[in-house]
Amino acid sequence: MAQIIRFLSIVALIGSIAWLVSAPGFEPALALVGSMSALVSAFVVEKRSKRHARQHQSVSNSSMGIQAGRDVTIGDTNSNKHAK
Repeated sequence: MAQIIRFLSIVALIGSIAWLVSAPGFEPALALVGSMSALVSAFVVEKRSKRHARQHQSVSNSSMGIQAGRDVTIGDTNSNKHAK
């Protein structure tokens, strides 16, 4: 998905440069700035999400650690479900 966004941002940048060259004005310049910011943000967002993807956990000897990338439900491991 990120590659598609980068590709479309590059196409938009090339198109806005061509538009600015063929018809100089405020609107083509604004389109150029917008497409440049979209291209830069496509690279920055991916780097930021890769940086936050790592997880680290420290657990002592008598503890239990659960680490997941999504929602986790934790129940009591010492309970007896059939107790009256």
